[in-house]
Amino acid sequence: MEKTKLDALDNEIIRLLTENGRMPIGEMVKKLNVTYPTIRHRISVLEKNGILKVSGLIDPDKHPKMITALVAMSVRSAGKIDQILDKIAELPNVAWAAVVTGRYDIIAEVICVEGKDELYRFTSETILKMGNVIRSETFILMKSKNNWLGLPRSVEEI
Repeated sequence: MEKTKLDALDNEIIRLLTENGRMPIGEMVKKLNVTYPTIRHRISVLEKNGILKVSGLIDPDKHPKMITALVAMSVRSAGKIDQILDKIAELPNVAWAAVVTGRYDIIAEVICVEGKDELYRFTSETILKMGNVIRSETFILMKSKNNWLGLPRSVEEI
């Protein structure tokens, strides 16, 4: 994956949108002292290149039943770790997945809006059906700070 070099203006636009994803372009024009078309074009390029994605996030602590967990997995990869990562990332409830160093091969953030029963089904059925997961360990987030979440695609209602 090729890294894209960002200039100072790109970084400032990203910083502003990170602080407030709904910030009007007109407000950015005033803060950054550049034209409306320049900012609109820069945002468009950042989005097109997959560098920036503006989305709504939720605070899981405000939801009565929602559980967020990190599921660490050891997998039998046979040289196909990227394909296994893709499969795990597409599973229901998975917000993101990553290949990591250490005692596990892959860690995924799992969001369960229906609570512990849903998490149990995910860890005891969903990942085991893949056939590649040898062992897993689940870490439930008991309390967190600044943990704003984007919901996985499979979550239709919270």
